[in-house]
Amino acid sequence: MTREIILQIHSISGFLIFAIGLLQFILKKGGKIHVALGKIYLFGWVLLLVTGAYLGGPLITLIGIFGFYFALTGSRIARFKNNPVGLFNKIIIIAGALVMVSILYYGVKLFISGDSSFGIIFLVFGLLFLLTIQKDIRKYLSIGPKVISKYGKLDWYFEHFNRMSISFIAAVTAFTSIQNVFKNNVLNFILPTVIGVALISIVIKRMSKKMIGKSPDE
Repeated sequence: MTREIILQIHSISGFLIFAIGLLQFILKKGGKIHVALGKIYLFGWVLLLVTGAYLGGPLITLIGIFGFYFALTGSRIARFKNNPVGLFNKIIIIAGALVMVSILYYGVKLFISGDSSFGIIFLVFGLLFLLTIQKDIRKYLSIGPKVISKYGKLDWYFEHFNRMSISFIAAVTAFTSIQNVFKNNVLNFILPTVIGVALISIVIKRMSKKMIGKSPDE
């Protein structure tokens, strides 16, 4: 009975994230509605992560934390924008780094043990996580080479958009994997991620041209 209730909460929170995520893409950015929906979206992620941990176990929880990290840090970046981060935000980054290492560790372990399917999945997500974590450590913890600004004062805006979009993709990936949409474990996890990341790149380039007058590559 308890498992059925948690499963229902998990399904509802997943639908909530999906619906609000779409609305945030469609509706005007900024303003009270955007902020309010963002808070509900983040709360939905908390529910999804907690219920997913109960239903799926520790390994699936690590993938869930991957998505939650982007939702949480994306939300926090919208608050402090380009200002220096506080202790709480630094703790989030350190915790994210530990999870990233764990994902890569299990990816290698699963691959060596013969579970190449989940091994590939964990390695791909771990490497994607690594790209963001190393940037966060350099930019917000001031460790390592300085991160070069691409968008000037609008850095926070594009970073916020990018991270919230990735968290949305992670939620879609959870749905395709649970429902076995593509009838292949690797494709269920990887395909939405590849398509989503490509779309984010295209959208950000178009947005940067419109808002700044040039793409970051120019």
